[in-house]
Formats: sequence, C-alpha cells, structure tokens
Amino acid sequence: MKRNTKFRHWIEAMLIYALPWALRPLPFAWRLSIGGAILGAAVRWVPPLRKRIAGNLSLIFPELQGREKRAFIRRVSRHIGRGFMVLFYSQDYHDKLSDVAMAPDAFAQIKAAQAAGRPVIIVSGHFGEWEAIRVMLARAGMPSASIYREAGNPIFERHFAKAMAVGGAGLFQTGLNGTRKMIKHLKAGGVISVLLDQRVGDGVPLDFLGHPALSSPIMAELAKKTGALMVPAYAPLNADGQVQLLVEPAIPHGDAVEMIAAVNASLSAQVMARPEQWYWLHNRWKKPAPKPPRNSRSA
Repeated sequence: MKRNTKFRHWIEAMLIYALPWALRPLPFAWRLSIGGAILGAAVRWVPPLRKRIAGNLSLIFPELQGREKRAFIRRVSRHIGRGFMVLFYSQDYHDKLSDVAMAPDAFAQIKAAQAAGRPVIIVSGHFGEWEAIRVMLARAGMPSASIYREAGNPIFERHFAKAMAVGGAGLFQTGLNGTRKMIKHLKAGGVISVLLDQRVGDGVPLDFLGHPALSSPIMAELAKKTGALMVPAYAPLNADGQVQLLVEPAIPHGDAVEMIAAVNASLSAQVMARPEQWYWLHNRWKKPAPKPPRNSRSA
C-alpha cells in the first residue's frame, strides 16, 4: 500500500543516509568499522534508545551496574551501528564477505532436504551478522527468500526492501498477502530465512532469556503445513571480528508452540554466549495491553 511521504520523512532520510553516503569513498571494511562506531555513539546519545537498551539489560542482567553497564551499552550500540551499515551496503556485503568460519558439513542437512525437494525455513534473530547466513546460503546454491516488516519511513523503506532482496530468492512482507506468497514458495521447495526475535502482539508468552516474551507460532505452523525443515542458524563475530556460521540440527516437527519455544531456547543460548551482539533495542518483553472488560447486562 502506497503511503504519503511527509516532510519529516525527508528530514529523517537525510539523517539516515548522510553518514553511509559520506563514507562511500572508503574501503568497505573501514565503512563498517567507522560507520558502526559513529552510529553507535548516536544510539547512546538518543535518550529513548539508550533508555530502551538500559531497561532491557536491567531486566536480563540486573547485576550489571555503573561503569560495567555503561561499557556494555557502548559495545551493544556499536554493534547495532555496524548492523545498520551492513544493511545499507547490502550489495557490497554480499560481494565482499570473506573468511567465514564454518564447518565443512554445516549445510549438510539443508542440502539433503533441498536435494529431496523439501522446503527449508532458516530461523535466526537480530544477532551477530545475520545477513552472512543468507550470503553463504546463496554461495552454496541455495538462495533464500526473506520476510520483513515495512519500515516506518517510506523513503527508507525503498532502500530497506531493496537491501533485503539482495542475493535472495524473493521478498515477502509480513501480512496476509506475504504469507500466501511464502506458502507458495515453500510448497515449491524453496528456502526462506526469517528472524524470530521481535515481539508479536498476538503471540504466545514463551520464555526468552529467562522471561516471558510474546512469540508467534506461525512459522512453525507453516513448517508443518508445507513439510519444511526448520533449521536454526547464526552468524556471530568471534574475538578477532571473523564471522562464524553456526548451523544447528533441525527442530523436529511437533506442537507448533513447542517448536517456537525451542527456537527461543536456541537463540537465548547464543545471546547468553555473546550478549553484546544481540539487538537490545527490541521491545521484546513488553506485555500485551489489557483488554477492556465486556459490558454485562443486568437481568
């Protein structure tokens, strides 16, 4: 659906694009590093963003206090800034990503499923350099379609959708129409990659990092409906800044809610191992708004 572009959208777009465009003459690795540092500092200095990160950390790591907490927020915000730069330079990232550490048989289960004509759903989160998963799948001859939520700024949305489509097998927006296209793609034996760590208002409260978080069982239901293999995969950075591709065994089909609970548990373990690499800006543990009481008729 076409949306009206407002003056504030142009101002926001200018602020969003200014840094990436200014850094374009630099080598790609420098753009990611310098841009990530600058945007990370900006994240820390925007009060609502800093407050969201600090609030989430207080919930999950209440022992973090004072200087230690401020240092952690610096690392988190810098990683968030780097993630934005990866998104902006999506084509360069797909072309230039190198030296990825991964087991020789990392994609064995996925390749076997594809060889048998079985669809695959790769599940992950906004953790590490998750785009590397799609890069390596494409290089292995298994490009994946993506699912995304429309960006709030219609100007940025055009770039966002274009960036998400790079190196993939299609792009499906959340919603009824996108779900139909997704089902058709899966029934044809395709691969889909999806990030399942955002709050879903009508989801089921399931444990994530030790606290209930609204989570949707829809992707598990689609996996069962289409016979798709559901495989958790992650791409964290190691201490040297090298991308490590980690592919876990497929989640067995069963109760859809239990399958998504397994996805949450898998991602939780990864985040706890490298907490500074998760996107702590998500309002992941927000509780659903209370429903108004029904009016009762007196007898």
